[in-house]
Amino acid sequence: MESSRATWSSSSVETGASQATGRVLSIDAFRGFTMIFMLGEGFGLGYFSKDGGVLGALAAQFQHVDWNISIPHDLHFWDLIQPFFMFIVGLVMPLSFARRWAAGETWGQSLRHVLKRSALLILFGLIARSIQHNKPFLDLINVLAQIAFTYLVAFLVLRASWTVQGGVALGLLAIHWAIYQFGSGPGVAGPWVRDANMGWYLDKLVLHQNWDGSYATINCLSSAANTIFGVMAGKLLVSAMPLAKKVRVLAIAGVLGVAAGFALSPAIPLNKKIWTASFTLYSAGMTFLALLLFYWIFDVKHKRKWAVPLVIVGANSIFIYLFHEILHRWLGQTATIFLQWSIDLWGPGGKAIRTLALIAFELYVCVWLYRRRIFFKL
Repeated sequence: MESSRATWSSSSVETGASQATGRVLSIDAFRGFTMIFMLGEGFGLGYFSKDGGVLGALAAQFQHVDWNISIPHDLHFWDLIQPFFMFIVGLVMPLSFARRWAAGETWGQSLRHVLKRSALLILFGLIARSIQHNKPFLDLINVLAQIAFTYLVAFLVLRASWTVQGGVALGLLAIHWAIYQFGSGPGVAGPWVRDANMGWYLDKLVLHQNWDGSYATINCLSSAANTIFGVMAGKLLVSAMPLAKKVRVLAIAGVLGVAAGFALSPAIPLNKKIWTASFTLYSAGMTFLALLLFYWIFDVKHKRKWAVPLVIVGANSIFIYLFHEILHRWLGQTATIFLQWSIDLWGPGGKAIRTLALIAFELYVCVWLYRRRIFFKL
């Protein structure tokens, strides 16, 4: 952790963000946007999920699709938040390691840093899950544990060419698909059968447990492709390529990713729970398009003041994620003490108010840390 006192203004935020990301402000803004939605957990709209009309439709977009094994017909925005996060992990790597190598750090020293950081991510993820379960709990499907693997894989190809990086990403997707398509074992009823597929079987075989929601630990194989695609995007943004060409490449990559995901979906379901190859390509395509939007706003049109709140939240992304995961239940109980009256009065509306109050507090924590120049680093 590093900290120092400083006055706080929109100009200082812009300067700090530019220095932190090689003047690609869109990266910090995109990370902050993603963190706000991860913390928001639907912004209380879930309490209106059974209502019709606009609120019900919006609430559905903040819930994961339960299990999709048919041609895509029910895609939700909430299924893109974790892919955004995995992609952003790779997106910042070309910038952060370029600074390390410019300072004289060797590849071996960087590898030791990556291994240490991956181990800490797994540890913190296990601590958060154990606290949530009120007992020691081995959970390797949590976001931080999955990132630990994808971060390491992305580092190993960080210095490779775009061709090699793309080939490794597609190779991981092919391996993931082959495991599901051709693997077999006791209880496996088919490649895409819920709670009876190879991901389910391997977790039962190796870890002696399966996960709520039908997730699989080997999701890290296919989601590593999202992180590698992020590395490729990061290299693009800091390259000497003309700005207009960068915009075109991001747009083409986005459209091709979405199209490829849909094209594969009749054979490989577009399923987030087991992070299928088609879902990887679709979500990566959507992430490229989202990054394009942020790049256009903040680095092409230079709407830099708009980035201020996003940069503040993104500056301590891992810390605020752990803060949320570990303390969310306690904070909810505390908020209920003071806001029970609104729940009694307005029902779902009062519960939504409680959720918004929690989000506001967590965002305040981000502001408090940023104003004091306190940044937690792994």
